[in-house]
Amino acid sequence: MELSTIRRVLLFLLIFLAPFHTGWIFRFHNGIFFIDVPLILLIFLGFIDNRKFKFYWKIPAMGFIVWVLLTGMLAIRYDVVFSEITRFIRGYLVFLYVVNSTRDKKDFNTLVIALFASFGFQSILGFIQWRSGYIGLSFLGEDSFWFRAGGLFSHPNVFADFLIFNLPLVLRLFVFYKHKKRSHNIFFCALFLSGLGALFATYSRGAWLSFVGATVLMLLYSLFKYKFFPKVVSGVAFLVLLGTIFAVHYVPTVVSQFEAKNRQKAAAVRVPLNKVAFSIFADNAIWGVGMGQYTFHTHKYAHEHVTEEHDYYQLLQVVHNSFLLILSETGIVGFLFYGGIFFLIFKHGIRVMKNKNPYVSNMGLGILTGFLAFFIAMLAGPDLRDHQIQMVFWILAGFLVVLSKVKSNYGRPKDGLTSNYKLKKMNGLASRASI
Repeated sequence: MELSTIRRVLLFLLIFLAPFHTGWIFRFHNGIFFIDVPLILLIFLGFIDNRKFKFYWKIPAMGFIVWVLLTGMLAIRYDVVFSEITRFIRGYLVFLYVVNSTRDKKDFNTLVIALFASFGFQSILGFIQWRSGYIGLSFLGEDSFWFRAGGLFSHPNVFADFLIFNLPLVLRLFVFYKHKKRSHNIFFCALFLSGLGALFATYSRGAWLSFVGATVLMLLYSLFKYKFFPKVVSGVAFLVLLGTIFAVHYVPTVVSQFEAKNRQKAAAVRVPLNKVAFSIFADNAIWGVGMGQYTFHTHKYAHEHVTEEHDYYQLLQVVHNSFLLILSETGIVGFLFYGGIFFLIFKHGIRVMKNKNPYVSNMGLGILTGFLAFFIAMLAGPDLRDHQIQMVFWILAGFLVVLSKVKSNYGRPKDGLTSNYKLKKMNGLASRASI
């Protein structure tokens, strides 16, 4: 078997296995996961291959890694800091291998197929869990969450984050892109509906609102862009019809998620949790308290924000805001490095949206909308540092970089699902795709 074929197989496995949280877990919910096997093999393959390897986004990524390791020396538990930063390093390596392993049409097609296969597998599992309950795939990491669907993720909210990351991409190719074959529309329709059903079944209110908000912004943007307009009217009509059918059957369930006392209490505690986070940051603005150290410090500040509704012990938990969590643990400098990664994501996303080819631009807009939905959700969730989410985050960031290398002057995909586009040469992209 040729090295190029082996590399594509490993690339497919890298992406498909990213959402799995099964493996040898031996410390701080960390260990050797399924995704590490193809990642290690790709690294090994790189040593015996003569292909050039480019480090993208090295200033914010390496800056964040070095900063966390240095400031972590002041932390209460440096072993926890080291465990947490290994997740980030692993995700960054996944990002690099996604970009560096995608250099021609076959590589690109492997990447696209793997993304849809991963999303399809997880969303179908979630849909089945919604309709039938726990499936029994404990050997793959499935947990039972009573009436909520969790796919193969550690928590329904994390599963919801994964879904809102990917659903906008599927929506773009289902509603806004004209396929040559009707079967491809049917494929993306089934993929979208299964993912949407799974998202509903997570009962994750933050993810629901984030997905709806980001999708509305995406639709408004498309209305004023000619290259996105051909299917906007029919697409909006379909979404309105789907929303009407959904409202008839499930509005009471949705309303109960927002009005039930236990759910309102869970939402209300986020405000004092944010105040605790701001207090921690105020005393550790430059250095932070160290990555993974947040809950080791909450006892010093929780008593300041106790109310009749929220007692001291409720405020000892981690803040439900990923951005405040990063700010508190890594300080201003660490947050700026991480923010640099966010900036590059949107920079590449906007570049891809401007691509003259509708297939590429629709995929870019879909992925960028997914990132927007996810970032909105992270304003009320701590999942940005979750292992599964970090892997998905970096894979989609890598896909944006790959899309930014696709030339604009190539025709439609041959089959509607994969691409016949040529990628620009890696050397010619060094100044544009990296920092």
